[in-house]
Amino acid sequence: MAEPDPLECIKLKIREDEALRRDLHSLILFGSYVRGDFIDGVSDIDFLAVFRAVSEDQLRRLREILEDCTSGLPRKLVDAPWELLENLDDPLRKGFPYKFLTFYQLDFIENHLVVYGEEISDLLPRYDRDELLKWRAERLLNSVSRFEGDPEMLKLSAGEVARFLAITNGAEGIAKGEVLSALEALGDRDALEIYKAYVDGRELEVDEGFLVEFITSRMRAYLKR
Repeated sequence: MAEPDPLECIKLKIREDEALRRDLHSLILFGSYVRGDFIDGVSDIDFLAVFRAVSEDQLRRLREILEDCTSGLPRKLVDAPWELLENLDDPLRKGFPYKFLTFYQLDFIENHLVVYGEEISDLLPRYDRDELLKWRAERLLNSVSRFEGDPEMLKLSAGEVARFLAITNGAEGIAKGEVLSALEALGDRDALEIYKAYVDGRELEVDEGFLVEFITSRMRAYLKR
């Protein structure tokens, strides 16, 4: 017997839930699973839930549905951030400024799939690129203090810094191959090693001091341009 399709499973379970059916405006699948550079057992499956109104119980129930319906896929984690519909006209200044709605917005628009509800691409504003680059660099620099004492989160931030360097040095998108090519051309050995460790699914054997210095030096250098 064939395995049930995960996306059809999600749609069916949402339709069976009265509260979700009433308040969930859209459920969007995006990122590497749609883009085509998903790595089995390494990549997360990324969803964005857009609500007209939301409760903790609805968020819990939606996460249960997503976890259950994708349990047969070779994903690392299910990532399911959410936003209110009323904030989508300016997510940078309203609600939560998720990187995929702001800094990676073009990739999100080009690589997403509406699993349930309505399309949202036409609701998103188009931001000035220079404004976004400065905002992202400042946010990454601030992650050093925000994640002090948390090496795992600092590793994630360092990976984002490596991707930032690729984007600002010739990468046309954020597909893993494009990022790697740009970092190889840039010649930043630390950035390349950090990103390759992520792509290879291996632990990055560095201490917190190295991560702090890497993030701080690269983002300060960019902001001084």
